[in-house]
Amino acid sequence: MDRSGIGRTLGAATLSGLVAGSALAWRMRYRNPYRPVLERVAFVLPDDHAGLAGLRIGFVTDTHVNPFFRRADLQRGVDLIAAERPDLILLGGDYISEATRYIDEAAPVLGELARRAPLGGFAVLGNHDLGGHTPAVVAGLERQGIRMLRNDVVPIPFGGDTLWVAGIDDTLLGQPLPAAAFARIPDGAATLCLWHEPDAADIATGFGPFAQLSGHSHGGQIRLPILGELAVPIGGRRYPVGAYDIDGMQLYVSRGLGTYRPPVRFRCSPEVTLVTLVTASDPEITASR
Repeated sequence: MDRSGIGRTLGAATLSGLVAGSALAWRMRYRNPYRPVLERVAFVLPDDHAGLAGLRIGFVTDTHVNPFFRRADLQRGVDLIAAERPDLILLGGDYISEATRYIDEAAPVLGELARRAPLGGFAVLGNHDLGGHTPAVVAGLERQGIRMLRNDVVPIPFGGDTLWVAGIDDTLLGQPLPAAAFARIPDGAATLCLWHEPDAADIATGFGPFAQLSGHSHGGQIRLPILGELAVPIGGRRYPVGAYDIDGMQLYVSRGLGTYRPPVRFRCSPEVTLVTLVTASDPEITASR
């Protein structure tokens, strides 16, 4: 091949690479973050709490409503879980970012979801919810009928039994007091821990819950073949995404609905999660990473 032919070949290859790279960048920024999926997870109950089998929990976390992810984008994900008609809604924190005013977009959507659930909606705070805007975030959600759990517990009657939900304050910027919270739960009760940071599972498991729900990590937002999560925040590096067994306690870490700096996703779809409580003999799906 003469020099002109080589030049044309290299030029074509360079152009093709630029086009492919631009297309990938466009998908990462403008398509992937706005195509949520519904994940189905099963938590196996302790043997003596079979009455809770069949309870369905809608778990939504890390919505991060901000200039790049607005009310309509949140609604798209919430509609997926609402269509499943869960009994209970649990919210895992990080509802807004960038400006306090975005709670006025997030709270009504989450409130409507919680009101449609027969057993109501309960929430914990994430690290992005803490600071000068915390009162506005808490008030915005509570005006919608969502109860905020800050080192607090709540009994959820179902099927002749009771599920206890323990909501613990954020590990990074809050004042987590798990011992005080779990001390209020009766011995032998079926307890689910709601804690924003998944790595806190190493603490929670010592208090006896059979399961924990967390978010925080966004699944890394960018997940590369072989390498996995490109970047995971402190508090989510040990358990970045999916299902884990922590000394017998089941942990599920959602990829969340929103994003945070940069607002991109790759091989890491935003999610809402439907959690079903099952017995060990139930043929339901089990959580898997």
